[in-house]
Amino acid sequence: MTAVHIRLVTLADLPAIDAIQQACYPAGFHEPIAAFASKLQTSPHSSWLAEHAGRIVGYFFTHPWSGAQPPKLGQPLPTPAAAADTHFWHDLAVLPQSRGNGVAPALVQHALAWGRAHGFRHTRLVAVLQAEGFWQRWGFEAERNIEGYGDAAVLMRLAANVEA
Repeated sequence: MTAVHIRLVTLADLPAIDAIQQACYPAGFHEPIAAFASKLQTSPHSSWLAEHAGRIVGYFFTHPWSGAQPPKLGQPLPTPAAAADTHFWHDLAVLPQSRGNGVAPALVQHALAWGRAHGFRHTRLVAVLQAEGFWQRWGFEAERNIEGYGDAAVLMRLAANVEA
């Protein structure tokens, strides 16, 4: 099996990211490229691409955040507070034909390590499209249902010092 290579996302990668989100999500979940660009500008070192067999096959956008209310879907990010205590995991997507090749685990492990290295107290995400089971396998627990992320979206939390 070919190794998965993880690297930082750049603005030049946004067309590939858009193609991946189109392949992974229903239309109501597609975010404008400007929203992804905003995340890169706000936190340029916390979003990654996965390459497998020489192709971009997945991405993971994360960023520092403060408070228990997640950012709005599809909107530019505000500048994070200096005392951000949460590593917010915004969007993990892997091309359907590349699933089962270790891409998602490589991205998740990379994000966990980055969050620990940067001292975040919490890691939060919003599970959409019935993905709670996937995130529970990584140690996330449901906090509450949340609006603005589609039907049955669930805010989930993991303590940052939990080992995967």
